[in-house]
Formats: sequence, structure tokens, C-alpha cells
Amino acid sequence: MSVDRKDMVAFQAAIEAARNDVPEFMDKCAIGEGVYARDQARKICTDDKIVNNGDYRRNFKSGSKALRAGQSYKIDVYNNLDYAKHLEYGFRGHFVPGHWEGKSFVYQRNDPAGGMYVKFHRGHFTLRRAIKRTKDSQEARLRYKQEQFFNDHGLGK
Repeated sequence: MSVDRKDMVAFQAAIEAARNDVPEFMDKCAIGEGVYARDQARKICTDDKIVNNGDYRRNFKSGSKALRAGQSYKIDVYNNLDYAKHLEYGFRGHFVPGHWEGKSFVYQRNDPAGGMYVKFHRGHFTLRRAIKRTKDSQEARLRYKQEQFFNDHGLGK
């Protein structure tokens, strides 16, 4: 009795080729999820009309390299504007010393002319909501990418 091993040898070669490409594939998946979360944060800013000039919306960024931590991969999604933290988490009401020059307020410490009271602002939690949206739909996106990866390496159905 004889056995034809051609298919088994081809299957083993396909598995070896796929095995070598897995770290690059995982890196691409993590970067793709970071870009998706960044885009969701920008969409939330647009839909909720959080700020009027768009700097906050445009400054959401995602990392360009995934970090491997054990069995998982991590990617940074952030906004590095100086006032991003205040919009994200909100801030309490407080007095700001300074004065008005035309239509703009000039901050001046210990200004004798007075100042203005800034009222309490509730946080928008833009990044938190964007990450939640990403996690809610993540399984379907990653399953599709995984099927594409297997099909590209000849391991599909």
C-alpha cells in the first residue's frame, strides 16, 4: 500500500511560510486597530461638535509600531494637545486672573483689574468611548484579517 505525501509536504511548507509571517501580521493588526480607534475618536469629535476649530480632533494619533507584551500586542492612541486632558476628563470651576483686551482674554497672574470665573465643565471621554467602540467591533475585523492571512498562505478552506 502506498501513500501520496505531496499534499502533506505542500501543507507543511505553507504552515512554515505562514509561521514566519505571523509577527509581521500581528504588528499590522495592532496598528490597524490603533488607526481604527483614532478614526473613531475623530468621528466622535465631529459628531458631538466638541470643539469648533478642529485642533483637538486632528491631534488624535496612533502609534506606528506595536509593542509586544507577552502574548499580546499593544498600540498607543493619544492626543498630546495641552488642553486635551481637560476636554477628556472635564474640570472644576475656578477663577482665572487677567483682563480683556478687545475680544481676547489675557492671563496675567495677580492682575489688579480682576479676571473671570470659568464654570465647571463635564468631560467628553472621547478617547474612552473610541476605545470602547473599537473593542466592541474588534472581533469581526480581526477574524476577517485572519481569514485573509490564511487564504494568502494557502491555508484557507
